[in-house]
Amino acid sequence: MGALIADQAVQEATFDVVAWARDFVPELRAAQAESDRLGRPPQHVVDKLKRAGVYALTVPRAYGGLQADISTWMRTVAELGRGDGGVAWAVTLVTACNWMAAGLYPKHVADKVFAKPGTCVAGVFSNRAVKAHRVDGGIIVDKGMWFFNSGVYQADWDLLGVPMFNAAGEPIGPGIALVPMSDVTILHDWDTTGIRGSGSSNVSMENVFIPDDHIVGLFACNEGRQPRTFPNEALYRSAFAPLMVSVLTFPVLGLGQHMVEEFLHTLPKRDIKLTPYSKQGEAAVTHLQLGQASAKIDAARTIVEKLCREIDAWAASGTYMEQIQRAALCRDSAFANQLVWEAVDLLADASGGSFSRTGNTANRIWQDVKVGTAHPFVNLASNYELYGRMLAGVEPALMPV
Repeated sequence: MGALIADQAVQEATFDVVAWARDFVPELRAAQAESDRLGRPPQHVVDKLKRAGVYALTVPRAYGGLQADISTWMRTVAELGRGDGGVAWAVTLVTACNWMAAGLYPKHVADKVFAKPGTCVAGVFSNRAVKAHRVDGGIIVDKGMWFFNSGVYQADWDLLGVPMFNAAGEPIGPGIALVPMSDVTILHDWDTTGIRGSGSSNVSMENVFIPDDHIVGLFACNEGRQPRTFPNEALYRSAFAPLMVSVLTFPVLGLGQHMVEEFLHTLPKRDIKLTPYSKQGEAAVTHLQLGQASAKIDAARTIVEKLCREIDAWAASGTYMEQIQRAALCRDSAFANQLVWEAVDLLADASGGSFSRTGNTANRIWQDVKVGTAHPFVNLASNYELYGRMLAGVEPALMPV
């Protein structure tokens, strides 16, 4: 299917934000030590991202956003990933949650959420540590904790996984609740070896009422049954699962590119100990390593560009993407991330003893990619099994998709 063609005004605006992100890379790199120390993006970085419209990539034009297509979204976040993988991770999750809050909730709810210019939404869709019960008009979360709430420090609202109930109070499946951050407690416990600048703290909530019109069903979102807030706008008709999975490749692509750049930057300074090579760049093994790593990263980029075009094209067609295709794009996202990890790990092995220093840039990239590719949405084995199981005709699907 052909790629979605955006109108000229949006093309011009979104091209500018991609170029801006590219120009912002040196500043992100300069601020990374501060991001690592804080465990979240520094406020001066957040302010510049907001002014540039980065967080508004997926906000409807009706609310003052860019309403970019997914390919532009990917290119913007990938550029940011070249600068700071953690900050880019927070951006990709906030923009994904902005897309959901704007496109899958009743219009009056979306109007309220985006009434404030520059609104940001974060989210955690799992409800594994949540206790709630049904009351008239909604649910009460008695007590809940949600893990790895990326981008929560920029958020005005949070999308949190909750159980759903029928009128009799019986569980009927997972839901996603849209709640103001005033109801959420940030636990300030994000302390990891990678993507530190994402600020992915755990959060909690206790004795909070959530009205029915602020909750949507996860299965309905996956299957295309949830009414769309902007049904005439292609971006908001995008298939839910492949979009939410594919956004996790965007910062990883940028990190992979940064690893190649950093390896080439430091290459003239290195030799290969215990060999005749006083210059590592003259060794055939280095050429092979660079050739293999760059091929993996280029292949990952090609895969992600293709799946972004497919999501855009299906959305433009007005037909909801078939389940087998949704599973295929989730598989492809996981595979693309695996390719980047393999490339980064290969170049790490070729980076010499200085790689072990805590201030080593290649080491930081390696840690970021390792943590980023650990997300369960892009677990390679699970996504292979999901798609293979469907191909073999085994029901039900392994995971919601």
